[in-house]
Amino acid sequence: MDGILTALAVWLASHSAYPATEHPLPELVLLTPEGLTAEAYTDAPRMIPEGGVDDRINALYAIEDGANGVIYALAPQFVDGAEHFDDPADNPAFREIILHELVHHAQSMTGEYGRMQCRAQGERDAYLIGGRYLKSRHARDPLPNRNFWAHVYSRC
Repeated sequence: MDGILTALAVWLASHSAYPATEHPLPELVLLTPEGLTAEAYTDAPRMIPEGGVDDRINALYAIEDGANGVIYALAPQFVDGAEHFDDPADNPAFREIILHELVHHAQSMTGEYGRMQCRAQGERDAYLIGGRYLKSRHARDPLPNRNFWAHVYSRC
Protein backbone atom coordinates (compact mmCIF):
# COMPACT_ATOMS: atom_id res chain seq x y z
CA MET A 1 0.00 0.00 0.00
CA ASP A 2 3.00 2.32 0.24
CA GLY A 3 2.89 2.60 -3.55
CA ILE A 4 -0.68 3.88 -3.39
CA LEU A 5 0.22 6.48 -0.76
CA THR A 6 3.20 7.63 -2.83
CA ALA A 7 1.17 7.84 -6.05
CA LEU A 8 -1.59 9.79 -4.29
CA ALA A 9 0.96 12.15 -2.68
CA VAL A 10 2.42 12.84 -6.13
CA TRP A 11 -1.07 13.43 -7.54
CA LEU A 12 -1.93 15.74 -4.61
CA ALA A 13 1.28 17.74 -4.99
CA SER A 14 0.67 18.24 -8.71
CA HIS A 15 -3.05 19.07 -8.42
CA SER A 16 -3.13 21.30 -5.34
CA ALA A 17 -1.08 23.77 -3.35
CA TYR A 18 -0.11 21.05 -0.86
CA PRO A 19 3.56 19.99 -1.12
CA ALA A 20 2.56 16.43 -0.24
CA THR A 21 5.78 14.89 -1.51
CA GLU A 22 7.98 17.06 0.73
CA HIS A 23 6.87 15.41 3.97
CA PRO A 24 7.03 11.86 5.34
CA LEU A 25 3.96 9.82 4.51
CA PRO A 26 1.65 8.59 7.25
CA GLU A 27 1.19 4.93 8.03
CA LEU A 28 -1.84 3.31 6.37
CA VAL A 29 -3.83 0.81 8.43
CA LEU A 30 -6.62 -1.04 6.62
CA LEU A 31 -9.54 -2.28 8.71
CA THR A 32 -12.88 -4.05 8.52
CA PRO A 33 -15.98 -1.88 8.98
CA GLU A 34 -16.17 -3.12 12.59
CA GLY A 35 -12.49 -2.36 13.20
CA LEU A 36 -12.77 1.14 11.73
CA THR A 37 -15.86 1.86 13.82
CA ALA A 38 -14.05 0.68 16.96
CA GLU A 39 -11.10 2.95 16.10
CA ALA A 40 -13.41 5.91 15.54
CA TYR A 41 -15.13 5.37 18.87
CA THR A 42 -11.99 4.60 20.89
CA ASP A 43 -12.77 7.38 23.35
CA ALA A 44 -16.50 6.63 23.48
CA PRO A 45 -17.03 2.88 23.00
CA ARG A 46 -20.52 3.05 24.50
CA MET A 47 -21.55 5.25 21.55
CA ILE A 48 -20.82 2.56 18.93
CA PRO A 49 -24.04 2.00 16.96
CA GLU A 50 -25.97 -1.19 17.49
CA GLY A 51 -24.50 -3.84 15.22
CA GLY A 52 -20.98 -2.50 15.69
CA VAL A 53 -20.67 -0.56 12.41
CA ASP A 54 -20.99 3.14 11.67
CA ASP A 55 -21.30 3.05 7.89
CA ARG A 56 -20.77 6.82 7.66
CA ILE A 57 -17.06 6.34 8.39
CA ASN A 58 -14.71 5.43 5.54
CA ALA A 59 -11.41 6.56 7.07
CA LEU A 60 -9.80 8.62 9.82
CA TYR A 61 -6.57 10.54 10.05
CA ALA A 62 -4.95 10.38 13.49
CA ILE A 63 -2.28 13.06 13.79
CA GLU A 64 -1.03 11.79 17.14
CA ASP A 65 -0.67 8.15 16.15
CA GLY A 66 2.53 6.73 14.69
CA ALA A 67 5.68 8.61 13.82
CA ASN A 68 3.98 10.68 11.08
CA GLY A 69 0.29 10.17 11.71
CA VAL A 70 -1.84 7.21 10.73
CA ILE A 71 -4.62 6.85 8.20
CA TYR A 72 -7.11 4.25 9.38
CA ALA A 73 -9.26 3.23 6.41
CA LEU A 74 -11.67 0.61 5.21
CA ALA A 75 -9.80 -2.16 3.48
CA PRO A 76 -10.40 -1.85 -0.28
CA GLN A 77 -12.63 -4.92 -0.49
CA PHE A 78 -15.20 -3.14 1.74
CA VAL A 79 -15.48 -0.02 -0.45
CA ASP A 80 -18.43 0.27 -2.84
CA GLY A 81 -17.52 -0.92 -6.31
CA ALA A 82 -14.67 -3.17 -5.19
CA GLU A 83 -16.21 -6.13 -6.98
CA HIS A 84 -15.59 -4.44 -10.34
CA PHE A 85 -11.79 -4.60 -9.98
CA ASP A 86 -9.37 -7.52 -10.10
CA ASP A 87 -7.51 -5.69 -7.33
CA PRO A 88 -9.98 -3.76 -5.13
CA ALA A 89 -7.17 -1.28 -4.32
CA ASP A 90 -7.45 -0.05 -7.94
CA ASN A 91 -10.97 1.22 -7.22
CA PRO A 92 -10.93 5.06 -7.61
CA ALA A 93 -13.47 5.29 -4.78
CA PHE A 94 -11.02 3.55 -2.42
CA ARG A 95 -8.16 5.75 -3.58
CA GLU A 96 -10.24 8.90 -3.12
CA ILE A 97 -10.91 7.90 0.48
CA ILE A 98 -7.16 7.60 1.08
CA LEU A 99 -6.51 10.86 -0.79
CA HIS A 100 -9.04 12.67 1.42
CA GLU A 101 -7.10 11.64 4.53
CA LEU A 102 -3.80 12.42 2.81
CA VAL A 103 -5.06 16.00 2.37
CA HIS A 104 -5.52 16.14 6.15
CA HIS A 105 -2.02 14.77 6.61
CA ALA A 106 -0.66 17.50 4.32
CA GLN A 107 -2.62 20.10 6.27
CA SER A 108 -1.02 18.84 9.45
CA MET A 109 2.50 18.60 8.05
CA THR A 110 2.43 22.10 6.53
CA GLY A 111 1.07 23.71 9.70
CA GLU A 112 -2.15 24.67 7.95
CA TYR A 113 -4.23 23.24 10.80
CA GLY A 114 -2.68 25.86 13.08
CA ARG A 115 -3.95 28.63 10.80
CA MET A 116 -7.52 27.34 10.74
CA GLN A 117 -10.27 28.45 13.07
CA CYS A 118 -10.97 24.76 13.66
CA ARG A 119 -9.84 21.50 12.06
CA ALA A 120 -13.22 21.08 10.38
CA GLN A 121 -12.21 23.84 7.96
CA GLY A 122 -9.78 21.35 6.41
CA GLU A 123 -12.71 19.27 5.17
CA ARG A 124 -13.46 21.72 2.37
CA ASP A 125 -10.19 21.09 0.56
CA ALA A 126 -10.30 17.36 1.28
CA TYR A 127 -13.77 16.96 -0.24
CA LEU A 128 -13.13 19.23 -3.24
CA ILE A 129 -9.74 17.72 -4.07
CA GLY A 130 -11.28 14.25 -3.80
CA GLY A 131 -13.93 15.25 -6.32
CA ARG A 132 -11.25 16.52 -8.71
CA TYR A 133 -9.40 13.22 -8.33
CA LEU A 134 -12.48 11.17 -9.22
CA LYS A 135 -13.19 13.44 -12.20
CA SER A 136 -9.59 13.03 -13.40
CA ARG A 137 -10.12 9.25 -13.30
CA HIS A 138 -13.48 9.50 -15.09
CA ALA A 139 -15.01 7.75 -12.08
CA ARG A 140 -18.50 8.10 -10.69
CA ASP A 141 -18.56 10.28 -7.58
CA PRO A 142 -20.25 8.33 -4.76
CA LEU A 143 -20.93 11.61 -2.89
CA PRO A 144 -23.83 13.46 -4.46
CA ASN A 145 -23.71 17.22 -3.96
CA ARG A 146 -20.00 17.16 -3.05
CA ASN A 147 -19.76 20.98 -3.05
CA PHE A 148 -22.65 21.22 -0.58
CA TRP A 149 -21.12 18.64 1.77
CA ALA A 150 -17.69 20.28 1.51
CA HIS A 151 -19.31 23.47 2.80
CA VAL A 152 -21.38 21.78 5.53
CA TYR A 153 -18.55 19.66 6.93
CA SER A 154 -16.08 22.55 6.95
CA ARG A 155 -18.08 24.72 9.33
CA CYS A 156 -16.69 25.38 12.79
